[in-house]
Formats: sequence, C-alpha cells, structure tokens
Amino acid sequence: MKSAIISHNRNRHKTRRTISLLLLLAASVCLLCGCESILSLRDTEGTRKPKQTASTAKRPEQTAPPATAEPAPEPVTEAESTEAETEPTEETPSTESAPTEPETTAAPEPAETEPELPQKPFTYHGLVELRAIDDSFVIDQRYATTDNFTGIQQYDRELCLVQEDIVDMLIAANDMAKQHGLRLKIWDAYRPISVQQALHDSAPEELAPYVPAPSPYSMHARGITVDLTLCYPDGTELDMPTAFDDFSTAANSDYDGASEEQIANRELLNEIMSAAGFKRSKLEWWHFDGPNRDHYEILDVSFAEFEAARDT
Repeated sequence: MKSAIISHNRNRHKTRRTISLLLLLAASVCLLCGCESILSLRDTEGTRKPKQTASTAKRPEQTAPPATAEPAPEPVTEAESTEAETEPTEETPSTESAPTEPETTAAPEPAETEPELPQKPFTYHGLVELRAIDDSFVIDQRYATTDNFTGIQQYDRELCLVQEDIVDMLIAANDMAKQHGLRLKIWDAYRPISVQQALHDSAPEELAPYVPAPSPYSMHARGITVDLTLCYPDGTELDMPTAFDDFSTAANSDYDGASEEQIANRELLNEIMSAAGFKRSKLEWWHFDGPNRDHYEILDVSFAEFEAARDT
C-alpha cells in the first residue's frame, strides 16, 4: 500500500512538470507569434501610410471640460434690478463717456531768428568815427592839443574821422600790428580844409613846403590819409627815426642815418600799412595815403558839425 502511494505521488509530480513545460512552451509560441504579427503590421503601415511631418500631423483633439452644474440664480431684488437696467452692457453702450486724458499740444518750435547784423556806423559825408567801429586803436590827435609844431590847439575836440571806405583797411593793418603785440597809434586823420589853411598860416616860412596851403591835392581833407606810428597796447611808442611833425631829412622814408632798431621799426610800419593797401609819403615816414584820391571830395566838415548831425 505504501509503495502504491509513493508511485502515485511520483506520477502526480511528473504530470505537473509535464503540464508546466507545456504551458511554458505554449507561452513561448504565443509570444513569438505576437512579435511577428506586430512586425508585420508595422511593415504594412510603413508601406501604406506616408510619414507624418510637423505640417501634416494632426493636433490632438481638445475635449471640452465636463460641464458643471450652474448654481441656481439668486432672487433679484428690486434695487438690484434697477441697477442692472441702468448699468451699461455690451448691447447697450453707456451714454457716459469715459474720462479722457487732456490733449497735450506740442510746444511750438521757436522760429529761427536771423543773426543780428552789426549796426551800421553813423556816416556823414562819407566820414565815420573810427573808434566807434574798433576801439582797439590808440588815438592821440596832436592837433586837438597844443603838443604840435604850431603850439596852438587846432581842433576844438578829439574826434578821429576817416572815410568809410578805408576803415576795413585800417582794421586789417591794426590786426597785423596785433600779431606783433602792437597797435596803431593815430596822430591825425581827417582834417577839415579850414584847419589845413590854419596850419599853413601858423607854420614858419621854412616849413611851408611841409605844410602846404589848401589845394586840389590836399589829402587829409578827403579823409583818406592818416598820420600814425606803432605802439604797445599801453600807448608806449616804438622808437622811430624822428618824432611826429619833424621836418628834417631824418623824417624821410628812405633816411638811413637812424639806428638799426629805428629803421627796423619804421620798415615794420611801412610793411604793415603797405600790405593793407596804403602808400607811404617820401617826406614823412608816418604819413600814409589811401587809394583813389579823386573819388573823394575835399571837405570842410567840422568835428562839431559831425557830432551835431550824429546826435540829432
């Protein structure tokens, strides 16, 4: 009996083992068949369907969120109903306009103003006051004092007048002097013809050639002649061969008996004035004439008359 039981148990174990092996074999077959089917299906889709690109791929459909039950509307009171009727809705625009910001207008651009032109100096019979145009000149009119060869004051006041046409020439000469640290000092300029007569009458006989009587050749009375020298800004004069109104031969423009410094200073003055367009006198190194003498008339306008005309 015992041996029959043992044999029976062995058979049961063999049967179970056989069943397990069969199940395992069946599972392996199924797995292999499934892989082949999947591979076959993929190969079929690869030949039948074009590969999707970014432009052809379908976007996933969006599903609407599940509807939620809306809460039951609360009962509307009479006041709320009135407010609802008066409040603007999209269908009924409000009659009240929304507050708008104040319009700001750009400030007008300032109009371009033309540069102010320099004021034209007062001119009388073609004469202008030189210092009123350029006050960097040093003025020392000897005939407005007694410090002259006659010892008599010939002008009733100091007023340096010249023809308007030579003003720019004088300014150019003064600017050239400034390049040397110097200035032009003017001893005489426009001289009324009546004063020319008074000078001639006051001169000693031996000086008459140097102080001629009025004639058609008078230059100072036309306002285009100046008597001048070079000085430092403080008025100190450069050393020249002679002083003003020296009627000796040493005053001649070609006198060579002066010192080297005096000759150099005299020639520097001549170089500056010639470059500005003036012509030096042969007898007086300080005397320079402007051009175009015949374009200007001989005048007898007193300084008092000029100022009276200017101030009216």
